Amino acid sequence: MSGVKNLRLVVLGVTALSLLSLTSIASAATVNAFANGSFEIAGTTTPAEAWLEGGTSGYTRSTDALTGDFSMQLMAQEFGSAVGLQNNVEDGGQPPLIVGDQPELSFWSKGFAGTTGNVLFALRYLDGVGGILYDSGPQFFQGAINQATWTEITFTPDPVPVGAVAAFIEFSQAIGPIDGDPNLPGTVLIDDVNLDVAIPEPASIALVALGGVSLLFLRRRK
Repeated sequence: MSGVKNLRLVVLGVTALSLLSLTSIASAATVNAFANGSFEIAGTTTPAEAWLEGGTSGYTRSTDALTGDFSMQLMAQEFGSAVGLQNNVEDGGQPPLIVGDQPELSFWSKGFAGTTGNVLFALRYLDGVGGILYDSGPQFFQGAINQATWTEITFTPDPVPVGAVAAFIEFSQAIGPIDGDPNLPGTVLIDDVNLDVAIPEPASIALVALGGVSLLFLRRRK
């Protein structure tokens, strides 16, 4: 009986360590969830690799960049919208999100959205079939940027919910009537897009798995 009791104490100890490892996952090293966030790599079918084009037209790369050689340029046509977007798993080939993690979004922007225009971003968490589990809604930032200097934009979304797999971001610049006036169209630049997410350490993952096995053992012994 004492041997069984000691074995149970060992199993409980392993289980406790696995639970502690969950906290270490939350505080593990971080990485950018979005691929090609500085737009340095050109795409084969899109201006920048991993960044798809939406809207009507006007999404290109610009050599006016905060870092490196390129940035994303959004310059919508009259009554149109220029959109650059990415699903970090499907388009970017990045690892899935971690449930419970608290991502932090940041990017830099410069430009003018246009006299009759606006510019926004929207961040979403998606499940494995593209269902939206979290939506930041449109976050307009035309009032925060200017044409002379780069401005950092930051945003804290909700923690990653159960079932979420991918992060999806959309940048959109839209404009209304221009009437041939060259001063009305807008041009907005985006650079260094970063969604800071946690990377579980291999040792922590192993402990979580071992803890699950330990709990299963205790159930069977009962």
